[in-house]
Amino acid sequence: MIKRQNIYAYIAVIGAMFFWGISFVWTKELLNNNFNVIFIVTTRLGISFVLLFIIFKLARKLERIKRKDIPKFLLLAFFEPFLYFIGENYGLEYVDASFAAIFIAIIPIIIPFGLRIFCKEKLRPSIIIGVLISMVGIAIMSLGDGFAFDVSLKGVLLLSLAVVAATGYSVMLSKVLHYSPITITVYQNLIATLYYLPLFAFVKPAELTNMQFNATTIFALVMLSVFCSSIAFLGYSYCAKRISIAKTAVFTNTIPVVTIVFAVFVGQEMLTANKIVGAVVVISGVFFSQFILKRRK
Repeated sequence: MIKRQNIYAYIAVIGAMFFWGISFVWTKELLNNNFNVIFIVTTRLGISFVLLFIIFKLARKLERIKRKDIPKFLLLAFFEPFLYFIGENYGLEYVDASFAAIFIAIIPIIIPFGLRIFCKEKLRPSIIIGVLISMVGIAIMSLGDGFAFDVSLKGVLLLSLAVVAATGYSVMLSKVLHYSPITITVYQNLIATLYYLPLFAFVKPAELTNMQFNATTIFALVMLSVFCSSIAFLGYSYCAKRISIAKTAVFTNTIPVVTIVFAVFVGQEMLTANKIVGAVVVISGVFFSQFILKRRK
C-alpha cells in the first residue's frame, strides 16, 4: 500500500509536469512576440527567487547551506536552470513546442545511466521498461498530421544540451537532497539568476526594445515565474526526496502529453487519434515504472 507521503509526492510531481508541459507553449508565445531568451529566463528566475525567498524567509523555512555544500549548489544551478534553460529556450526558436516537448522526453532514459555512473545507483528494470513504453507512446504522438520531422539541426543540438543539463542536474540533486525542497529551489534560482546577469552584456538593445509587452505576454511571463520556476521545481524536488530521482524523472515523459493537450486547447494544434493513443501509452509506461516494482517488494 502506498504511503500517504508518497501520495503527496506523486501529486506534487504530476503538478510539476503539468506546469512544465504548459511552459513550452508559454515560452513559445513570448518568443513569437520577440522576447529575448536571456530576458525571459532571468526574469522568470528572478521573480521566482524573490517570491519564494520572501514567503519562506518570513515562515522561517529556509535552511542555511553548509560551506562544504556550496560547490554542489553552484554546480546544481549551473546545470539547471542555467544550461537547461539556454538549451530549451534557444532550441524553441528553431522548433515548435510539440517537437521540443517530445525531444525533452529523452531525459528519463539518460538520467538512470547518469545516476548509475556517478552515484552508483542500480538500474531498476521496471524503470527502464516503463521509459521504453512511454517512448513508444511519444513516437505515436509524434506521427500526427502536421508534425514536422524536418527540423533544424541547430534546434536539435540546443535541445540535446538541455537533456545533458537535466541529467547533470539530477546527479547533483541527489547530493543535496538532505536539504528541504524549499531551500534547494530558492538557492538554485538565486544562483542561476546571478549566472544569467552577465549575459546581458551580449544582448543588443534593439532585442530588448522590440519585445512586445501585452496582456498575453505578461501573463505568460508571470505563469512561467510563479508556476514553472517556483511551484514546479518545489514539487519535483519534493517527489525526488520522497521516492527516487530515477522514478521521479520518468514523469517527464508526460510533458509532451500536457504540451499537446494545452496546444490543442489554445487552438495551436489539432487533437488526432494517434495523439490520444500515444498519450494513453505514455501514461501506461509511467504507471508501470512506478507501481510494478512496488508489487515485487
